[in-house]
Amino acid sequence: MSEFVAELDRMIGERKKMTSELYQTILAGKATERLLRNFVLHRWPIKSFWTRNILGIAARIEDYRLRVLLVENIYEEETGRLSGSGRHLDTFAAFGAAVGVTAEELANAPLAPETTAVIEHNVRVCNGATHVTEGVASVLLLMEGQPPIVNDDGKSMLTVMRDVYRLPASGYEFFVHHASADAGDDAVSELEDEHAAAARELLRRYCDTPELRENAITALATALELRHRHFDMILSTSYDPAEPVFRHPA
Repeated sequence: MSEFVAELDRMIGERKKMTSELYQTILAGKATERLLRNFVLHRWPIKSFWTRNILGIAARIEDYRLRVLLVENIYEEETGRLSGSGRHLDTFAAFGAAVGVTAEELANAPLAPETTAVIEHNVRVCNGATHVTEGVASVLLLMEGQPPIVNDDGKSMLTVMRDVYRLPASGYEFFVHHASADAGDDAVSELEDEHAAAARELLRRYCDTPELRENAITALATALELRHRHFDMILSTSYDPAEPVFRHPA
C-alpha cells in the first residue's frame, strides 16, 4: 500500500506546477500585466470550488479523526483563522486587484473549455459520482501534496510577486500561505503537512482493492493532464513576450 501512495506522489512530482511553462514564465520574472490578469481570471473559477469539493469528500469519510482534518482544512480556507490570514479566496482576489482585476471581472470570470474540464472532473470525483478515493487522489492529494513552486534560481511565487513584480503586501499575501517554500511561517507549513498526511492516510485506509487503486491512479493522471492543458491555455492565449513585463505602479 505504501508503494501505491508513493506512486501517486511520484506522479504529482513529475508533473508539478513548475513543469508548466506558465509557472516558469511567471517565476522567471517575465510575466506581463495581461498574463497576470488572465492567470487570476482563469484560475479563479477553479479555486472558487475548492472548499465545496473538500466538503464533498469529508461528507463521505466515516473516520471521525480524518474527517476533522478535512473540516479543519475547509475552516482555514474559508476563514484563515488558523494561520492568522484572511479567507484564502479573498487573498487571491486581493492578488487580482493588485494586477488590475476588478471585483466585477472576477464575478464574470471567463470559463474556457480547459477550465470547465478541470471543474467538472473535480466536482465529479469529489461529490459522489465515483469512489471517494478518486477525489482524495486527484484533488486533495494533488493540491496538498504539491511540491513548493520554486524555480532553479530559488525564486518562489512569494518572492517573485514581492521582489520582481513589486506587489504590495496585500497583493502577495495569498502566496504567503500557498505555493511558497520561504513564507517563514511554521504554523502554515504544519497545516499543509497535516492536510497532505490526511490525504495519504485516507488513501491507505480506503483504497483497499487493486481496482480502487487503479482507478485512483487513473483519476490522478486525468487531473494532471487537465490541469496542464488549463495552464497551457492561459499562457498561449495571454502572453506575448513583446509586451512589457509587469511592475506594480506603487
